[in-house]
Amino acid sequence: MNLKKAPVNTEDTGKNKRDEILQEAGKLFRRKGFNGTSMQDIASEVGILKGSIYYYFNSKNEIFQEVLNRGISPILKKAELVMGKNISPSDKMRELIRDHIYYIMHNNYSLVLFFQEKENLSAEQTKDYIESRNRYEKIFKDVMREGINQGVFPRVNVSFTVFAILGMCNWIIQWYNPRGPRSHEEIIDHMVYLICDLMLNNNKVS
Repeated sequence: MNLKKAPVNTEDTGKNKRDEILQEAGKLFRRKGFNGTSMQDIASEVGILKGSIYYYFNSKNEIFQEVLNRGISPILKKAELVMGKNISPSDKMRELIRDHIYYIMHNNYSLVLFFQEKENLSAEQTKDYIESRNRYEKIFKDVMREGINQGVFPRVNVSFTVFAILGMCNWIIQWYNPRGPRSHEEIIDHMVYLICDLMLNNNKVS
C-alpha cells in the first residue's frame, strides 16, 4: 500500500516560526535592551541562521514593534470582552484583575518594554501604544464608575484608584518567580482578595 504524507501547511509553519522569533526576541529585548540585542542574538535563540529571520521580518525595528504591539493588544481584547459581559461591576473587576496579573506573569517582557525602551520608539510608535493603553485603562475606569454608581465600590477618585490597582498588579513583574514557593493561581487569588475584597469593598469603608 502506498501511503502519502500529509502536505505541510507552510502558512501555519511560517506563522509558528514568526511567533517563535517574536517570543525569543521579546525575552532578549527585556534582558539586554533593544540596542544590546542583535539579529544574530535572536537567530541563535531561535536556532536558525541570521539570514533566515529576514524571510519573516524586514528589520530589528519591525520585530521590536511587533513585540511591543503584542504587549497590550491581547490583554486589551480580553478586557473588551469582559466589559461586554452581563455581569456585576465587582465580577468584571475580578476578571480584569485576574486576566491582567496572569498576562503579566506569562508575558512580562512585552508589557514592560514600552517603559524600558521609550527612547528607541518613534513618535508614531509611542502614539499607537499610548492610545491602546488609554483604551485599556478606560475599561477599568468605566467598571469603577459603574460599581460606584451601583454602590458596590466606595466613592473614591476613579483615576487615582485605577492607577493604584494597575500599579499593584504591574509591580509583580519585579518579584514574581515562576519557580517560587507560590503558584501563580495562589498569587492571583491573593491579589484579587486584597483589591476586590478589601480595597474595593464598600462595606469596609466607614
